[in-house]
Amino acid sequence: MALSGPRVGLAAILSLVAAFALVGCGTPVTAEDAGRTTTASPSPSTDATKEATAEGETDTGGDDQGQADSDGGEDPTQDRVRTGPVAQYGGPAYGDQGTAEVLEPGLWCKTIAVFWGGDPVPEGVSFTFENAVTDRPGLQVDGGVCGTRGADRSCLGMLVAANESGIFCSLVLRPGADFQDGTAITFLGTLECPTAEICDEVAAREVEPGPPIIVNNPEPSAEQDQDQEQEQQPQPSDTPTTEVDG
Repeated sequence: MALSGPRVGLAAILSLVAAFALVGCGTPVTAEDAGRTTTASPSPSTDATKEATAEGETDTGGDDQGQADSDGGEDPTQDRVRTGPVAQYGGPAYGDQGTAEVLEPGLWCKTIAVFWGGDPVPEGVSFTFENAVTDRPGLQVDGGVCGTRGADRSCLGMLVAANESGIFCSLVLRPGADFQDGTAITFLGTLECPTAEICDEVAAREVEPGPPIIVNNPEPSAEQDQDQEQEQQPQPSDTPTTEVDG
C-alpha cells in the first residue's frame, strides 16, 4: 500500500502528457485539411459554373456565325441585283438633248437620249432608272412624257433591256424660287444580271457618256421680253421722203 501513492501520481502525470499531445496535434491536421479543400478540391458548383460558361461561349460563337450568314454577303441574289448611281453600277449611258422646253410658265420639259454603247451587253441584263438627283436645290424633277423631241416614255421607272437602242425619254421640271442656272441631273437605278460575274463585267465596261444633263432657265426674263418687244416695233426711217409734183 505504501507504493500505490507514487504509482497513481505517475499514472496521472502520463495521462495529462498524453492529453496535451493529442490536443496539440489535432489543430495542424484540421488546418491542413481545410487548406487542401479550398485549393485542390473545387466545389461541384464551381465546376458546373465553369462548364456552363464554356458552353455559353461556344453557343455565342455559333450565334455570331449565324449573324454573319444573315448579312447576305454570300447570297448570290444580292450580287445579281445592285442599286446605285447609273454610271457606277453599269447602267446605260445617257445624253442631254438640248435646252429645256417651256410647257407653260414654271413648267419645263427635258428630253434625254439613253444608250448602252461600247461592247454588247450579255442577254438577261437590265437596268431600271428609279430616281433623278440634282446637285443643287431649287428644282423638282418628276417623271412624264413631254416635249417635241421624240420622247415616248418617262425616264423615271424606265427599264432598259440589254442592247436596247433608240431610246428617248423625258422629265418634267418644276423650278422653285431658288432655282439656279447650271443645275445638273443624274440618275440612280438598279442593275439586274443572270449572275454576279456578269454584273461585274457590265460594271467594268467603258462607255463614253453623252452630254451631261444641265438645266438652265429657258423662259425669257422681263428685260429680254422688253428687248424683244422693242425689236418687233417698226423703226422710223432715216431716208428723207421726196414729194413729187403731179
